[in-house]
Amino acid sequence: MSLPMGICSLRLLVVFLFLHISVADTSWADEVYFFNGDRLSGTIVRMEEDTLILETAYSGEIRINWERIKGLYSQTPLVIQFYDGSQYKGPVVYTESEGFQMRDPQKVLAAENQDVLPKSLELGTIAAINPIPWFRYTADASLGGNRTTGNSDTQAMNGSLTATGRMSGHRLSLGGRYNYGESVGKVTARNGRGSLTYDYFLTDKIFLNVEELFEQDSFQDLTLRSSTTAGVGYQFFDSEEHKLDVVGGGGLVHQDFKTRPTIQSPTVLWSVNWAYWLMPKVVNFFLTHQGFKDVGADSSALRVNSNQGVRIWLNKHLYMNFEYDIRFNSQPLLGNKKLDEAFIFGVGFGLGNF
Repeated sequence: MSLPMGICSLRLLVVFLFLHISVADTSWADEVYFFNGDRLSGTIVRMEEDTLILETAYSGEIRINWERIKGLYSQTPLVIQFYDGSQYKGPVVYTESEGFQMRDPQKVLAAENQDVLPKSLELGTIAAINPIPWFRYTADASLGGNRTTGNSDTQAMNGSLTATGRMSGHRLSLGGRYNYGESVGKVTARNGRGSLTYDYFLTDKIFLNVEELFEQDSFQDLTLRSSTTAGVGYQFFDSEEHKLDVVGGGGLVHQDFKTRPTIQSPTVLWSVNWAYWLMPKVVNFFLTHQGFKDVGADSSALRVNSNQGVRIWLNKHLYMNFEYDIRFNSQPLLGNKKLDEAFIFGVGFGLGNF
């Protein structure tokens, strides 16, 4: 994408952020009230097995014994599951005079012989808050590009697709990305990559990682590069509002070229995956960073793929995507530059249950 288009995208981003911040209620922090008179602020993640998880800006995720709590406050709707099996969704409030209540509750799951939800809720009847689905999934697809005419005639197209599913201690992720560009009728960019990742969680935080990454780049003389890696990862955060994990490991890289001999070399891998909601359901930041350092005799290249940006959600499924992508190769072929950059402005579609 040309620089003027990148500047234009950044200006549009600033305008949309300003409009959303102007009309949004930023006082979205939840509060937890204790029997001893104390209270904590943060984001209520969930409650299971008599433990409430609260994400705070000062200490990250903290765990609180449910028996110490006398009330909750949250403008963000919570899914509350009762011991009779029923589930209701809605904001919750707490006052000394009226106790713990749910505002405008919406029935999510009914139970047999269920009574009407009482106005004031007893915390002892609550089995879970925001219970984790037995199968969690997310998926999104985005498309961006630009076209200029007049003194210059250029066009570019960028597309991506990701999907993740998790069940118990297993997580499977798929990803794909394609870039194409032309200038004055001449192709200037044509590359793509796809990945398959499997994670097995040994604990809530530590997991084993196996990944297969495929890459192609017509302008790097690269027919196919396959990177098979294994490593260990750590999940710092895994809530709807905040996700962060890092992975380190090693593997083998196999590279087929059009005009050069095939290369195979060991490699060292690191990666960072991060997503954070600046304003819940409205604005979120994301970063997907992956690096390789070949250590074999045939290749000592350092390669980095990094995609970062911000998404502004128009509704539950549609969003505007402002993204900056880089691809770095310390040993490019055919006299190419080491760094490829792309400023992407586009639209996307996402869905998921977590």
